[in-house]
Amino acid sequence: DEKFKKYLKRVRAMAIDMETATIFTTAFANKIPAGAILLVSDQPMTPEGVKTAESYSQVTATYVDNHLQIGIESLKQLINQGLTVKHLHF
Repeated sequence: DEKFKKYLKRVRAMAIDMETATIFTTAFANKIPAGAILLVSDQPMTPEGVKTAESYSQVTATYVDNHLQIGIESLKQLINQGLTVKHLHF
């Protein structure tokens, strides 16, 4: 889709996470509110962005605990507001 490619270039997207795209597509089709918190640890489109064992360890040590806490707090907010998950249909 050339129009979509041009859009991605215009917004300077560096990657598309297909797993998250699948979640959002399914959620949209089923009218389920969805959100995602992504911890990007590499940018393979640039030479200095390729994940190495050292960079992986550094990202993990620096960000993972905080990242998980953000996810847990987000879920608690959903629970406290009484929101529930709808059943999927296809």
